[in-house]
Amino acid sequence: MFISFSGGMQSEKIAVIALVVIIAGALSAYLLTTYGADIFTPTSKPDTGAIAIGDCADVNYIGRFADNQTIFDTSFESVARSAGIYDENRTYEPLKIFVNPDGNLSKPDGYTNYSSSMIQGFLDGLVGMKKGENKTVIIPPEKAYGIWNETLAEDYGLSPYPIDSVVNVEWDFERNMFTQYFPEVNTSVGVTFDWGATMIGINNTLNATITKVNDTNITYNLLPINGTSFTMPLFNWNVTIFVTNDTAFTLKTTTEIGFVTSINLGYSSLHIKVVGLNETDINLAINTDAPDVKFVGQTLEFTLSPVEVYKTSLEES
Repeated sequence: MFISFSGGMQSEKIAVIALVVIIAGALSAYLLTTYGADIFTPTSKPDTGAIAIGDCADVNYIGRFADNQTIFDTSFESVARSAGIYDENRTYEPLKIFVNPDGNLSKPDGYTNYSSSMIQGFLDGLVGMKKGENKTVIIPPEKAYGIWNETLAEDYGLSPYPIDSVVNVEWDFERNMFTQYFPEVNTSVGVTFDWGATMIGINNTLNATITKVNDTNITYNLLPINGTSFTMPLFNWNVTIFVTNDTAFTLKTTTEIGFVTSINLGYSSLHIKVVGLNETDINLAINTDAPDVKFVGQTLEFTLSPVEVYKTSLEES
């Protein structure tokens, strides 16, 4: 038998359905508030929710120096052009970030092209952000590219650096070692060669003459010219030769407090700063973290904009 609803009964049915919808909505809101969003979302790579440590994200950004608001880097081509830092050899697109500030996590499967090579403050700033949000974070030097570190310079054996370095005129080398250092030199008594080109990287400044040769050793004398000046490789400060007697001479370094230079190590840079100076020694501070010396000791400001979030932190290892 078929039952048909008409008039008041039809209205009552609609009212019951509406009440069920209202109750279901209220119950969902209660469960969401009480137990969190995880009961409604899968635990395998959902693309919503706040960024947590271990997640991956595609992130746009604008980097500025906090003290003067100068833009030094960005993922937006239009911003790079307007800031005068556009690089035609670069592709402007969101960075692929693996949020791993402490460097103690392994990349999740399928995200090998995501990197944690950003400064710690950048990675810390992403935590808690969601897709589509914008946030500006202020990053102190300690979480950016570091400070001028005097203790580290001492640990590296660079400080204190002597202003006067005494060099003996006569040198005695084991023969095999000599031929390794100077493979093109004829090992005969009386031969003069460019010692400085090999030993300090300066051509035609400090020659030497071989004085003795036997089966095991080669002896030579350096030929310093009093008053000769040159720029010391790596450190880039001025050095002058002072001949004191027939057996030794002095290399005197000239610099000033605040002098800064950088040494390219191939895989990174070593930045050096003169922070102290007296009659005998130069006190140095160094930085090994900054890609360029202009970042050392700087507070930075980054505007961060995640455009996609991958909840890889929720995946089972």
